[in-house]
Amino acid sequence: MIPLPTSDGKSALNTSVGTQGGYLVPTEFTDKLLQTASEKSVVRPRATLIPMASRAVQVPCLDSTTVPASSDSAFLGGIVARWTEESVTFNETEPVFRQVELVAHELSGYSRVSNSLLEDSAIGLEQLLITLFGRAIAWHEDHAFLRGDGVGKPLGILNSNALISVARSAASAFALEDAATMLARLMPGWAPSSTVWAMHPTVAGELFQMTSSGSSAIYLDNARDKPAMVLFGIPVVITEKLPALNTLGDVLLLDLHHYLIGDRREVEIAFSEHVAFTSNQGAWRFVARVDGQPWLRSPITLNDGSSTLSPFVGLAAG
Repeated sequence: MIPLPTSDGKSALNTSVGTQGGYLVPTEFTDKLLQTASEKSVVRPRATLIPMASRAVQVPCLDSTTVPASSDSAFLGGIVARWTEESVTFNETEPVFRQVELVAHELSGYSRVSNSLLEDSAIGLEQLLITLFGRAIAWHEDHAFLRGDGVGKPLGILNSNALISVARSAASAFALEDAATMLARLMPGWAPSSTVWAMHPTVAGELFQMTSSGSSAIYLDNARDKPAMVLFGIPVVITEKLPALNTLGDVLLLDLHHYLIGDRREVEIAFSEHVAFTSNQGAWRFVARVDGQPWLRSPITLNDGSSTLSPFVGLAAG
């Protein structure tokens, strides 16, 4: 049997070609399908979620990015207090607000499946496809939350002006000095539930071999037990969605409470048996409408007028 082409020249999933679904229809076989485990989302479980009742939503926030006077704090958003004598007129101060606009962007996919494959599959293909579609949406939105350019998609942390870049101690390295410097630039008040170290798999070896200035191993107690994926009390997540070792952002320290995700429509999965009726194929479509961006426009300048902190800290290229 020759696989039937779709209108765009691609072959639909069918039963005669193994890689296109035939492997799922054995005459007698197990009902389990071997799959590689996909990584979990980095951003969504820790971010601030905003339900969207329309295509766009305005989220008010306190503006903490203005450089403060020497006796004030940017964290207060324009409110100041002064020591005053009795009966002295107070100076008026007002908080400064701004709006963050979230605009829903569509993330979608489409797949055709032969009806014979749906009928004969030993593993429950419909549920498998639904699972795979959901995982695809989760992977691509997470990639955009981290690296999106904000054009027709979310604005990722790596492209945000709020990101602080910390100089690397040595090329192609992630040392204790780097981790300590990054933590020192993280905005205070972070919580373990929203804060995470995210790093590319090529950085993992540097983490596991991290040593002190005296060359003593400090991350692994031994090479026998499973590593505790925690650094300075903050969970560590390994993700392929970041750049490789020695590139800006191969290691990120993030307090994702300060990242906004707007959900206009969670994943919608629909099936049609009519689109490719004459080819005996069914068509699946999956769609989500979402946006995301940091709600800080820039790092926060401290009272000294020069030091800066941010909820988003990255390790610079070597």
